[in-house]
Amino acid sequence: MNKIFIIITLITLLTLPTIAQTYEVSRVIDSDTIELSNGEQVRYIGIDTPEFHNGIPDPYAQEAYEANRKLVEGKEIYLEFDAQERDKYGRILAYVYVDGIFVNAWLIENGYAQIMTIPPNITHQELFLPLQTKAREGNRGLWGFEGNANIESGDIIYPYVGKRNSMKFHHYYYNLVNDMKEKNKVFFKTREEAIEAGYVPCKRCKL
Repeated sequence: MNKIFIIITLITLLTLPTIAQTYEVSRVIDSDTIELSNGEQVRYIGIDTPEFHNGIPDPYAQEAYEANRKLVEGKEIYLEFDAQERDKYGRILAYVYVDGIFVNAWLIENGYAQIMTIPPNITHQELFLPLQTKAREGNRGLWGFEGNANIESGDIIYPYVGKRNSMKFHHYYYNLVNDMKEKNKVFFKTREEAIEAGYVPCKRCKL
């Protein structure tokens, strides 16, 4: 566990309420969603992970699921909330902590998740950025697949790239993407996901 992650986790834990309610995880639904013993589902804030589609996994989906399961399944966790309490599906939105580990951040740092910032839930956005940069530069986890694209079939994990400071998104192969600073990049699997996150397509990518 590197120094940056330890510092981030300690700072975040120190900001939690002195008396915080704990919740028991009854099962792990996927890499970024869990179910509590009270039946409520919790969607992790600020991250997006590889998924299963009709039983067929995205690259690294199984590994990400197993990592999340080993961290939290059957354990007591703390939840930290942001501006919005629930998403449109009725799931609780939260940052998750278990055994002193900031789960959302750990998944990013180890390449099991990428940052997905959806305002107004932005409390830990700046904390996540250096962790994702390190994961990408080290080709950890899902980032080991990035760029291994079949141009003919368009088989890319995240074919759309958003630019934070303009809130516009582009196709992965658009030349502007190569000129973007890493800290300004946000990756999306679909146009709909980018639009839902508040991004708009550039004029060229509207086609």
